[in-house]
Amino acid sequence: MMIIERYTDLMNCNSVAAWRDMIFRFSSDLGYEKTLLAILPDPHAPVEAEFAVLHSNYSAEWRNKYDDQRLQHVDPTFQHCRNKSIPLIWSPEIFSDKPQKEMYEEASSHGLRSGVTLPIHGHNGELGTLCFVNDTAPGKSFQQAVYRSLPELSYFRDFIFESSLQFIQPQNVPENPPPLTRCERECLKWCSAGKSSSDIAEILKCSAAAVNFHFANLRRKFNVSTRHQVVVKALRMGLIDP
Repeated sequence: MMIIERYTDLMNCNSVAAWRDMIFRFSSDLGYEKTLLAILPDPHAPVEAEFAVLHSNYSAEWRNKYDDQRLQHVDPTFQHCRNKSIPLIWSPEIFSDKPQKEMYEEASSHGLRSGVTLPIHGHNGELGTLCFVNDTAPGKSFQQAVYRSLPELSYFRDFIFESSLQFIQPQNVPENPPPLTRCERECLKWCSAGKSSSDIAEILKCSAAAVNFHFANLRRKFNVSTRHQVVVKALRMGLIDP
């Protein structure tokens, strides 16, 4: 099954509970026992601000302690998401000072030993964090497993964010699809089928540079930063058949 088919159902959930449970189930299928998703509507909001979206299947005891002790000020994974777009694989080394080490030790006692955090930076300024975690020992074996799963986790992250908008901004009028050229539509179709720029160039009998040019225009028209986000947003607008 293609990735785009696997996660399409996230776009069609009619309740937050069903959507959340689907995320947790997909995460478990990918080998991660615990998941946390948190999205702030404003990147300049203080860390104590109310989240537009906050879901996790972490232990309630740990979540309460994290909130009560305001550990978001300590947590290096949360700070990473404010300033970076690249994934962060957890290791004991990133919890460098004493408060961070104590936080990591406590989190580990709740089954949160190894994980990867993917930042969320939305096209309307949303800021978020998505963590996939399990209780395996951190180290080279876990890192290699994450590297293998990162392409799918990134696609999953984009589907999660795009589908979350119906719950973050339910009052918004749906966006109208942007006008697309024939070549842009072809590039979009073949990208959704998992084809690379070189694959698409061969299919369309053009250069890879031309394909990349079309994707640059698509990113601009859809107001997103990656071609995966273009595909997910186009799917939500009904421009791609799942």
